Amino acid sequence: MIQPYYIVQGNYGVQFDFVVIDGQGNIVNLTGASLTFKAQDANDPTQTDLPLTGSMVIDSATAGTCHYLVANGDFPNPGTFNAQIDITPSGGGLISIPNLTVIVKPGLPQANN
Repeated sequence: MIQPYYIVQGNYGVQFDFVVIDGQGNIVNLTGASLTFKAQDANDPTQTDLPLTGSMVIDSATAGTCHYLVANGDFPNPGTFNAQIDITPSGGGLISIPNLTVIVKPGLPQANN
């Protein structure tokens, strides 16, 4: 997993790739699971989740690979964003993959001050 993930503000169609492993380094089988990608501005004192509309896709359930496809409007402002993946296995429960970082760079043109 490459960290952090970089994107330019307003860009979409960008894919963030993941391999989900557990605390012992074993691949997590994602068969039948549902996944949600969550993010919030690292400097937002309200700790409010962004209203993301992109989709988490399981690429190979048995290999634990998945990706988030950034949708139009997901990251409209530059900044650093804390992110995590929430996994709901088919048998129930919740597994969270924390400590992901997305850095959104300002788009051009920028003022030369």
